Amino acid sequence: MEEYNIFANNVRFYRKKLHYTQEDLAEKADISISYIKQIETKKEYKNISLLVMQKLAKALNVNIHQLFITEKEI
Repeated sequence: MEEYNIFANNVRFYRKKLHYTQEDLAEKADISISYIKQIETKKEYKNISLLVMQKLAKALNVNIHQLFITEKEI
């Protein structure tokens, strides 16, 4: 699923841009560290909820749509 790959890559990109560890992001987004790892390694894509996406966007200080934009679109 291409959209999920873009989402997962952007979560990782923005997390690293803020110098957050996966643990930092998990704490700020109130999501388990194992779920963050699954998202970033693209192992969890079928059941990710809009709520989780919103939590991640807020923790990363971006608008949710930014998590779905490819580099070519920026």
